[in-house]
Amino acid sequence: MKKGLKRALVLVLTIASLMQVPLSAEALTANSKTFSDVSQGTWYYDDLNKLSTLGIVNGYPDGTFRPDNTLTRGEFIKMLVMVAEIWSDKKLTGVHWAESDWNALNDNGLLEVSTGYNSSGTLFPCTAAALDTPIKRYEMAYLINAVLYMSFYENQMILSDTTDSFANHIGDYNGMDQGYRTAIEQCYAKGILTGDADTYFWGESNLKRSEAVAVIVRLAWKSARKTISWAVEKEVVVDTSFTSFAFQYRSLTNAERRQMLFGNPNKTYFTSAADAGTHMVSVTVKTWDISSSGTKYTRTWSLTVNTLVAREVKAIFDYIYNDPEKFPIHALGGARYSDTMRHSWGCAIDINPSENYYINYRTGQTVGSYCYKNGSSPYCIQPNGSVVKAFAAYGWGWGGQGWSTAADYMHFSILASGG
Repeated sequence: MKKGLKRALVLVLTIASLMQVPLSAEALTANSKTFSDVSQGTWYYDDLNKLSTLGIVNGYPDGTFRPDNTLTRGEFIKMLVMVAEIWSDKKLTGVHWAESDWNALNDNGLLEVSTGYNSSGTLFPCTAAALDTPIKRYEMAYLINAVLYMSFYENQMILSDTTDSFANHIGDYNGMDQGYRTAIEQCYAKGILTGDADTYFWGESNLKRSEAVAVIVRLAWKSARKTISWAVEKEVVVDTSFTSFAFQYRSLTNAERRQMLFGNPNKTYFTSAADAGTHMVSVTVKTWDISSSGTKYTRTWSLTVNTLVAREVKAIFDYIYNDPEKFPIHALGGARYSDTMRHSWGCAIDINPSENYYINYRTGQTVGSYCYKNGSSPYCIQPNGSVVKAFAAYGWGWGGQGWSTAADYMHFSILASGG
């Protein structure tokens, strides 16, 4: 959880304890609310009981819950903010009653799309019209996934059988918007959503109030999640001899992050090498490559990164170099100042860009030619390979896991989302 982000006044029964030790059935029953249009035994009854008891969900003034009504974006993000225990101290402008919840999600990077924190790109804007719009199931899955990995820091799920496909478990998988696939895969694999080949996700449909209480409970209480036999948690090996900056970053305030990264709590990126000055350093790393005869040989690189991540970058590449896979690298890039994102911080690395492309789902624009999904080059980064595992071991995310508008298979950064 973020440092100092307790919402004690909002939840006297803190969600932190809620996560670990769910309230007893007796306590819930004693404080439960009833709704005239919800019968005991209804499939979502227990979930509604939990959330209404904690004040996370309320009914209408006439005493009804109206389970088939759609939920707005504002209503859904309010629920997420409460269970994630995040907040924002930004001054409110009065644009909408859920403005503070939007700020809380945005400040913690949970609304970011193809790029990350400090980007203007968000899943939806903070306007009254946007927040009063019914939330689509696509957006619900995206936000649930963001909380899983950027607030709760759970490990990613993978298919237990490498010959399996998510299309075998989600009926309309092949027709889904690619920008949301990764989030939907993780929600199913975590047991927050359930289905099989005959069950459709219907991502463009609006989220119902009954569906919302079910997914929120499964997000907050691991014990409420469905048992999934076809997925397993991705193993993450962490060197405990030091704590990487990527892991530290998750518990810092925005001002603390900027002070450490840029030496100024109001600065958000470096504009040039001269601007970065002593905040950047060159680290020497070894990698494997493939000779013209097909044999692997050692290469030595000088990689420019922020001083804060120098130690973990060396450790990451030691991991890759010493792994039995001997993953080959023939192109490697670190700090650059052509944008305002993680590369300009010195906190992002690109590997083999020609073979691990960037693709914009909306426009079809690509940088590079192919990746593991449509090519067999040994330079392609595999989701379960040593490169992704090495970065994950030190808290770095991979752009190949995809965002709402794009995927960047070459790209790794200190953000859990890989943005």
